[in-house]
Amino acid sequence: MSKFTSFIVFNIIVYVLYAILDKLFTLLSLYSNPQLGESLSVMPTTGDMVLIFINVLVSSVLGLYWTYKIKAMSEV
Repeated sequence: MSKFTSFIVFNIIVYVLYAILDKLFTLLSLYSNPQLGESLSVMPTTGDMVLIFINVLVSSVLGLYWTYKIKAMSEV
């Protein structure tokens, strides 16, 4: 798998994981305002920023792991 293809696969995986975790956080009502991310007039609190950072971190690490797994499977 070329570097460009790996880059595209990584970004798609991270985007999907981020969206799933964001929906989970919204479903569990962890955000301070249910309109967060839908309206530009809603500012995130410090707690919201921590949740967003955790979401980005988890999505990126899992995306990197799964990208390497996919890359290893494609080389076999």
